[in-house]
Amino acid sequence: MKPSRAPGLDGITAKMLRIAWPVISDSITDLYEKCLKIARFPNCWKIAKLVIIPKGKGKNPLLTGSYRPISLLPTLGKALESLITSRLEKETGLNEIGQQHGYVTGRSTETAVKALYDWTDQCPNRIIVGAFLDITGAFDYVRWSPIFERLKILRISKRTLALLENYLTNRSATLMSDKETRTRQMTRGCPQGSRLGPTLWKVAMSDAFEPIGHQSHMIAYADDIALAVGAARLDTVKKRLSQYFDQLTNWSNKFGLKFSMAKSQIMTLKGGVKPTYTVPFGSNADAIQIKATKTVKYLGVIIDPRRSFRDHVEDISDKSKEMFLRLRSMTSANWGVEQSTSLIIYKSVFLPRITYAASIWQKALELKCSIKTLGSIQRDALRAITGAYRTTSTAALQVISGQLPLDLEVKRFILRRSLKTNDITYQEYERHLHDLLEVWQERWNTVDKGEWTFQLIPDVRIRYGLPLTMDHYTSQMLTGHGDFRGKLHSFNKAPAPGCACGNGSETVKHVLLACPRTKIQRQNLKRKLQQEQCPWPPYDGAILTNKTTYEAFRTFARESLKQRTDR
Repeated sequence: MKPSRAPGLDGITAKMLRIAWPVISDSITDLYEKCLKIARFPNCWKIAKLVIIPKGKGKNPLLTGSYRPISLLPTLGKALESLITSRLEKETGLNEIGQQHGYVTGRSTETAVKALYDWTDQCPNRIIVGAFLDITGAFDYVRWSPIFERLKILRISKRTLALLENYLTNRSATLMSDKETRTRQMTRGCPQGSRLGPTLWKVAMSDAFEPIGHQSHMIAYADDIALAVGAARLDTVKKRLSQYFDQLTNWSNKFGLKFSMAKSQIMTLKGGVKPTYTVPFGSNADAIQIKATKTVKYLGVIIDPRRSFRDHVEDISDKSKEMFLRLRSMTSANWGVEQSTSLIIYKSVFLPRITYAASIWQKALELKCSIKTLGSIQRDALRAITGAYRTTSTAALQVISGQLPLDLEVKRFILRRSLKTNDITYQEYERHLHDLLEVWQERWNTVDKGEWTFQLIPDVRIRYGLPLTMDHYTSQMLTGHGDFRGKLHSFNKAPAPGCACGNGSETVKHVLLACPRTKIQRQNLKRKLQQEQCPWPPYDGAILTNKTTYEAFRTFARESLKQRTDR
């Protein structure tokens, strides 16, 4: 257990137990062995401290469904739950059920979506329709008695069954507020936050898989259900779907659950059938009709019949905008959070959001519109990292920050995943990465913006991977976009382009190579470069020769431009 996990009502954390373990290990081990032997779960570990968490923005705060109850349970009790879970899964073979992808080692949301597509591709039927079903409050409302009946069918041992029955007996949840404390006995539901809860849910779900026939396939990730049905004609598909809906309704009634018709969706997966049809949820005459849709958001990925994933890319683009509005408020050009901190946020927050389920939607990376959208998303992030002006081109931002264009970064992420899962060797990874850098270089060679940056850094492979510190002044000197009268005048931000020295337009090239006002700073820079056998002017990547040359360039940028910001 992670030491930082919140404890239950007893306040005992995993960190405390680790410190005390040399002293208490024998006593706790004996206690656990006795609990397993006599099939008893201590009552003091059955009391949950209830924490209510909002499900997200846009939810009606007056509705109970807008909140998720999390049970904070005693740490010692959760450790015992882990032992029971291992025994339960071993006896029932729950993790061997191929349709369930939630709470199973080696499976994930990505494997669930992939399994759906794999079955669709392999199914010989001409038309396949997918139903994506939502269960209202699944973990909170599932009944216990049918779970016990299901466990008997799965041939669980009598001792383990008795232990589970005792585990669910006399359970309670306590909700504490500033004004009062309330405790309620629990008679149903899988405690969210417990170790056993997900496994008990898998027991309930295993009963739903059994009626599905060979021309249909069900996939579940926890309580998210996808049902794919195939046939030669749409009418046949609709009829079969309705029959399966009847079976699922019987299953849900048995376990005390309800499907949300408002959140359940239907979409064509194969066959090119336009979304103008409806399917009744069951064979009853008064069954609610579910309308087919153009796209469906399944496990965080917006899927579409053509698998272009354009809508998914647009969706992650929209979600990224708000995040970087906040980030930009902290990283104004020369104040606020340092650019190095922005880089940490980029790698630890931004990229994981973007690359979620990337192996599923990677086809979108071949579409020009998606590449453009991803570049637009990345642009705001790179401005935060570099402190560059908004007029700087996206291509130049990528180069000076040393960050792969986002579509190529997503491909690199997929490669790293394949490397971690041993699907490719390290040599293959290096070769593919080299190819990605070649693509980036080809784009940089033909870009029509960022000419000055290209002069300084013509080879992206030199910049990529170098851990260089960026700042507002260095980005101006690397891009030519900033506090230069020549550039400001071109945007109608300065009355005239002339430099205060009187020797022509004040451009980045003038400041670096010719302006008398920066003579001392220039001489210092030239001396540092000459000591490292670098040419002057410092074109063709000379400033990236080593840390000394780059820091000398940074010093020049800061000293020569700071006097302009002070003028």
